[in-house]
Amino acid sequence: MKLRARIVAACAILAAFAAGPSLAAPASPALTSFGVTLSSSDLAALAVHTPAAAAQSRLQPPSFAASLPLTQTFALDSGYRIDTASHFASLTPAADPMRDSSFLSLANGGRYAGLTYIPTPGLDVRLGAANWTGRLDDVSMDGAAIGLPGVYDSAHVNSVLAGVTWNFNGWVALGLNGIASFRDGTPFGYQNVAPLTSASATQALQISARFDLGGNWSTSAAFGQGQTRLRSQGGAITSLDAQTYAITVAKRGVFDDGDAMGVSLSRPVPGMAGAFNGMVDSTDDLPPVMAAARAPETDFQVGYVTSFLGGKLALQTNAAYQVNPQGQSGTSAVSVIQRAKIKF
Repeated sequence: MKLRARIVAACAILAAFAAGPSLAAPASPALTSFGVTLSSSDLAALAVHTPAAAAQSRLQPPSFAASLPLTQTFALDSGYRIDTASHFASLTPAADPMRDSSFLSLANGGRYAGLTYIPTPGLDVRLGAANWTGRLDDVSMDGAAIGLPGVYDSAHVNSVLAGVTWNFNGWVALGLNGIASFRDGTPFGYQNVAPLTSASATQALQISARFDLGGNWSTSAAFGQGQTRLRSQGGAITSLDAQTYAITVAKRGVFDDGDAMGVSLSRPVPGMAGAFNGMVDSTDDLPPVMAAARAPETDFQVGYVTSFLGGKLALQTNAAYQVNPQGQSGTSAVSVIQRAKIKF
């Protein structure tokens, strides 16, 4: 019966996944969704960047993650289009049912290379670098659609991360992570989404903790503090201080040992475009970027993940009720995202 319940849940996720990688229902007439919540004027400006239906049906380059152990305590890591934030911040080896909306998300997508050092069981030290380059990674860029068939996207995002997680007694885990992320240029998919600037630099620290409550229940909390310097087209520099937090309660083994469900209350990074959805258009190939902060956003999120074949296949769905989505004061929206992961 439990396995049957997991199969039904997996089928529901696959059915939603077949409908598209992101579905959103605005709770205000002023809102719509192309992964992020935009006003009607923003949508009109962004429409020229959205690929035609035929282009949207193209298969995206597959993501991958690999780790090469060099010794019993040291390994080289690499990946493409991975969730770098979860790789650094996760305090549990099991699949996480929640989506990350912290400063670390700025390193998601593109290419990743790093090191993992485990001097003692339960203590992980990581150092890594991520790069997203429009010319190489903005695979949905359709020059004909924007009337500039001979150009390419020269924007790039470079990030350096360092972190340590410590699971020191089996029921309490602590984490400390830092990121320095630099963006130069404006990816084509973001060009007309005001008030995006020509460049930005973000430095942030995040602390996190997880507590095992017994019976496969756990709770976790995370807090981040960062500073962003935004450079406008005219060269003016704006400095912004921002905070982010998340409080999560999760249960593993809802129907069986291979699934997990969680709920969270969080404040994503103010001004991060694509924080929850992780994309601006339906092709999911643009990185999160920092824009000028407006009203703070608050998200109530529900997530479910189930895995089969010893963890080789994982299906996940997340839904969020967003207040002041993307900093639009006095508005709200509902977003739903589905993901499928296959390990080879």
